[in-house]
Amino acid sequence: RPCDETGQFLEDGAPPTPPPSKSPDDWTPYRNRVEFETAEFLYTRNQMSAGDINTLLDFWAATLLKSGDKPPFADCRDLYKTIDSMPIGDVKWQSFSVQYTGEKPECNTPPWMVQSYDIWYRDPHEVIRNMLANPDYATEMDYLPYREYSTNNNERQWQDFMSGDWAWNQADIISEDPDTLGSMFVPVVLGSDKTTVSVATGANDYYPLYALIGNVRNNVRRAHRDAVAIIGFLAMPKSKWHTPAATASR
Repeated sequence: RPCDETGQFLEDGAPPTPPPSKSPDDWTPYRNRVEFETAEFLYTRNQMSAGDINTLLDFWAATLLKSGDKPPFADCRDLYKTIDSMPIGDVKWQSFSVQYTGEKPECNTPPWMVQSYDIWYRDPHEVIRNMLANPDYATEMDYLPYREYSTNNNERQWQDFMSGDWAWNQADIISEDPDTLGSMFVPVVLGSDKTTVSVATGANDYYPLYALIGNVRNNVRRAHRDAVAIIGFLAMPKSKWHTPAATASR
């Protein structure tokens, strides 16, 4: 059921709430156009190193000492922090480390049992929200499950995810809960193609973890229109699978 940005249901037939208008001189989170274009040049076009950015900004600051003014950014960290605070764009990457905490053999301990492994990820909730907010999918998305039948022999047809029985049944469950009545069912599908992205030092292989939403139709995903997103890189410890320690590794 259509609703506004706060989740309040709209009247039947009411158009969706238009996106808020933005002032032509609003460069948030940048203070002005000069800051934005400086960041765009240094980070995107020139791809300048952090050390060179600091040197350039130091020279820039020196030329402004007499006037008491300051350059657009204090240093590279100030630049990166401003870029990361942009409300529009890719969800930032984060990481944490994991390590085996089970029992270890007294001798010949496998390296993977004592090493730590970095897991890189992006907030799945934010990634999915960006997909739902993408205007390119407005006419390429199923907002509710459906059942499709052939006009020739009335035979059931399946094509996209939301045409399946599972999606239909999940929507029935949602409709029975007063707290979720009228909510849109957004199935999240995860997968990995087992393709090694990079080999780190030691015994780490990283494999990509993909996410997509079942509402977006198959033709959009096949067209590579950002309907499938990488949300993580999983560290895969190497081990000799025929050894006694293989069970613990798995």
